[in-house]
Amino acid sequence: MTKYIYLLATLAFIVTSCQNEEKVIPSPEIYLQIPEGGFDFDTDSAEIIEPKITYDINSVYAWFEDGVQFHDEKDLTIEKLPLGTYKYQFTVLTDYGDDTMNITVHSLHINTFEEFNSFNDDGYFNNPAEGYHEFKGYVQYPCLFNEATPDDWSGFAISENASTSSSSADNEFSVYGKSAADESDNFTIFKQMEGIPNNIKFDDEGKAHVVKSIAVNNCTNSYLYMLSNFNKKEGKDYFLLSISGLDEAGAVISGPIEHLLADYRPEATAYKYIQSEWEQIDLKELGAVHQLAFQLTSSRDDEADFELPMYFCLDNLQIIE
Repeated sequence: MTKYIYLLATLAFIVTSCQNEEKVIPSPEIYLQIPEGGFDFDTDSAEIIEPKITYDINSVYAWFEDGVQFHDEKDLTIEKLPLGTYKYQFTVLTDYGDDTMNITVHSLHINTFEEFNSFNDDGYFNNPAEGYHEFKGYVQYPCLFNEATPDDWSGFAISENASTSSSSADNEFSVYGKSAADESDNFTIFKQMEGIPNNIKFDDEGKAHVVKSIAVNNCTNSYLYMLSNFNKKEGKDYFLLSISGLDEAGAVISGPIEHLLADYRPEATAYKYIQSEWEQIDLKELGAVHQLAFQLTSSRDDEADFELPMYFCLDNLQIIE
């Protein structure tokens, strides 16, 4: 009997001790993978920001902008925001503590060209009736086409073609690789003709706009031609894209920003390259402009026997304001 009473007392002591040592619940923590510089969302899309929270127990959520709360749920839907940059603060509060995260959102007009579906049987289109393709209702990509000499077109064609082999007439309208930027389908391809500017224009009631960035890559024909003809040993070959900002009258007001599509000039072979993937070019330093001008030059410009196809591919033009 004594042993039995002792056992009950021991069990009671253990239970009481466990109750007195209840597990302490930590404060909540917010986790959200934010791209460098913040989120880039198209004004025409609906996006959801979905923070993950540890120890999310009886939580109270709050979204703030400039110190003013505007939302009280965990997830935030971003839709039809005017152009601009938005600084948000997200807070979670529980009985055990709180956590806060600052989140930047850029609301942009992004020209992805994915809405275009009027390709010819060969997967491209370079004959717009108005003399330009228009996206977002005001961004004009000029394309000059001559019915009598169709090979002499210049400016921007819209394409869905991607290839890494067999340089041919079809590859005039192909990007080198497997797809448009971000594994999408459509992009534009720029063909330069001497003396024809073919500037991208913003026909927006006289407004100037700041372009955040564009994505660029080589045309398949240009890539394959350079691969066969550029001389690594000489160390002089390059293919350069220059981008300038223009005012409404077409005068240069900023730039150029330069981007090498190929460069065989470095002494070390490891640093010689021909661009083969989409790369992003930051254009914010051009400031507010009415037009963007593009110029392609190469190390062989003055050599009559060098016929580098003067093309580059463009995608994801992002207008931030």
